[in-house]
Amino acid sequence: MTLTVRRVLLLAGAMLVLAGCGDDKAAAPPEAKSNAGAYDHVDVCSLASDEQYKAALGESLADKERRDTDSLKACAVDGSSGAFYIFLSVMRPSMAAAEQVDFDKAAAKDAKGVDATTFSFFDDSQAYVETYDGDLVLRASFVYYVDSGKITDGPGTVNRLHALLGQMTQKI
Repeated sequence: MTLTVRRVLLLAGAMLVLAGCGDDKAAAPPEAKSNAGAYDHVDVCSLASDEQYKAALGESLADKERRDTDSLKACAVDGSSGAFYIFLSVMRPSMAAAEQVDFDKAAAKDAKGVDATTFSFFDDSQAYVETYDGDLVLRASFVYYVDSGKITDGPGTVNRLHALLGQMTQKI
């Protein structure tokens, strides 16, 4: 009987190890990214390469200009045609970043979810994609200058902006 009880205990212990029971690391939730401090020194214009900007614009870029304010860090990137630009911003909101994105999504007319952390919007003259990464909110907007043209492929424009945001989040 001692041998049978011993085998049962060994088998039960092996099953617990295989199931991950008792392993504190397996039970702990993933650690949230904390990047609020990056906001203080981020240069939004440097979060993507010229090639990445060109891919998002669909043409060569003309100029990049930092447009930081008290409430956000930003960069405007003009297309070489002079008809449109991309405006990129990084914000450290006073509420949780996920809550800010949810609030912005609720306020945007016809907003569509892109993934669990991202939403998009587009109409004839502008498109934007907004997401959060850790403590920060990032937005990429594609905007036509007045009477300079229309967005004819909204989903394609959104996809290019979404790819650009993905590249930017890797550097924050």
